Amino acid sequence: MAKLLHKVLLGAVEVICIVILVTLASVVIYASSMRWLGASPSWYDEIASVLLAWLTYFAAVYAALLREHMRFSGIVLNMPKIPRITVFLLGEFLLIAFFAIVGWYGWKLLDFLTFDTLLSLRRVPMSVVQAVIPVASVLLIIATIINLPRGLRDMIGGVDMEHEAIEAAIAEAEAENAQEERK
Repeated sequence: MAKLLHKVLLGAVEVICIVILVTLASVVIYASSMRWLGASPSWYDEIASVLLAWLTYFAAVYAALLREHMRFSGIVLNMPKIPRITVFLLGEFLLIAFFAIVGWYGWKLLDFLTFDTLLSLRRVPMSVVQAVIPVASVLLIIATIINLPRGLRDMIGGVDMEHEAIEAAIAEAEAENAQEERK
C-alpha cells in the first residue's frame, strides 16, 4: 500500500511540477515578447514570483519523495548502531514536527488573507497563492512517513544512499568508457 501511495504521489507531484514549470516558462516568454513589443503586462512580475515559489515548494516535496533532500547520513552512519538509529529517528521526528508547525501556521495565515488579493490581478485571492504552504507541508510530512521504513532499514544496515549513488555513477561511467574503448 505504501509503495502504491508513494508511486501515485510521486507521479502527481511530478505532473504538478511540470505544469508549473511550463506555465512559468510560458508567462516569461509571453511577458518578454510583450515587453519587446512595448506592451508589458502589469501582472507579470507578481505571477512569475508566485509560480516560482510554488515550483520551489513542490520541487522540495518531489525531492523528499525521492529521498534526495539534504541530509548528513555520513556523519550519522559513523556512529554506533543504537545512537545511529536514535539520531535518525529523532531527526525524522523533528522534520515531521517542523513541517507540522509550518503547515499549521500556514493554514492559520490563510484566515488573515481571506479578503486580500494580488495587487495586479484583483480576482486572485492571496489565500489561493499562500495555500501552497500548508499543502506542501502536509505532502512533506507524508513523504517523510512513507520513506521512514526504508530510511530506518538503511540506517540499521549502515547503508549510505549517497555513497551508493556515487559508486553506481562511477561504475556506469567506467562501463561506458570501456565500451567506447572497444569500438
